[in-house]
Amino acid sequence: MASVARPDTKTLFQIDPNWFAENGRDLREEVHALLCEECRVWYPVPADALLVDHIHPETGEVTRVDALWESLAEHCGHLPGYIAPSTPLTTALFRALLANGNRPLTPEQLHKRVGKSNPSGILKVLMGAEIENGIVPVE
Repeated sequence: MASVARPDTKTLFQIDPNWFAENGRDLREEVHALLCEECRVWYPVPADALLVDHIHPETGEVTRVDALWESLAEHCGHLPGYIAPSTPLTTALFRALLANGNRPLTPEQLHKRVGKSNPSGILKVLMGAEIENGIVPVE
């Protein structure tokens, strides 16, 4: 993804799946590792999770999505402890974006979701010298 000129606390960020492949990491494995025990019964290994229908709650539009991401977005990501007070900020931001189905969020929205730092501090972390967990500004 191309860089955004002068990002601020209203700049949208999301996870770039290509970043994982380029850095020798498997995004599906990492998503699977965050599933709750209940969802792991359904998907014991990442390969067990294929595509499922997702119905947009407001428009009724049906799209096909990865079952692992759907589980995180609809269930696991809303459980107590998914983002705990002890969760490191970079991990909390990653988890918040996963729980949001990787729909872009601003540092302001991320701050509300993770309850850590402040929007400016989150922006500073996201724009650090190294990309953390593939989180990049949206073009």
